Amino acid sequence: MRIPFHSLRIFYTYMTDIILIDNYPIIRIGIRALLESHASYRVCAEASSKLDVWEYLEKRRPSLAIMDLILGREDGLNLIKEICGRQPGIKILVMSSQDESVYAERVIRAGASGFISKTDAPNYLLDAVHSVLSGDLYLTHRTSMQMLCRFLNKSLPHSIPGIHSLSDREIYVYQMIGIGLTTLEIAQSMNRSPKTIETYKGHIKRKLQLKDAEALKLSAFHWVYKSHPEYTL
Repeated sequence: MRIPFHSLRIFYTYMTDIILIDNYPIIRIGIRALLESHASYRVCAEASSKLDVWEYLEKRRPSLAIMDLILGREDGLNLIKEICGRQPGIKILVMSSQDESVYAERVIRAGASGFISKTDAPNYLLDAVHSVLSGDLYLTHRTSMQMLCRFLNKSLPHSIPGIHSLSDREIYVYQMIGIGLTTLEIAQSMNRSPKTIETYKGHIKRKLQLKDAEALKLSAFHWVYKSHPEYTL
């Protein structure tokens, strides 16, 4: 007996494709398992390098990218801007161990829709993903208050006095100093001259009130180690 077409019921669940961008396979495995516990989310690709990101963005066209700010020697903030430029419709949620008080506002300015720390991810990642995909920003209460205070020209204590005065490029140079790169290596990673990097270093020392190059190295090392004690190039 043929069943009339109009009597058929087809149940279909729309799947949201997500790309994970993180250096560490163990992190990606955990996040994939958490996301795919939700019936509507599907991890369509995993990337550990910038080249992988471009390949998968073109092939998979995901709706959401969940990314760390540390991806080898890549400038995470600049990568956000590049992803938004190449695929304007994509949503980006940053999941990182980097200092939230320093980076959350910067990732929003760069084009991301939210910031969640890796320590909070097991409990709040699904909420963050839902918020971002719904068109909202996802920020912690602390970060929201911090941004409001900055708007009102008030100040809050931070881990390093003066760090909010650094530009995005100066933040990147500071981070690269902290993981042990030389001036030449930083220059190569940024496609800038060593002289330009020395200029950035001078600005950082002045803004953070560091007396010399050794004080800069020590400050940068402690800042990076605090966020990523496991980090190695």
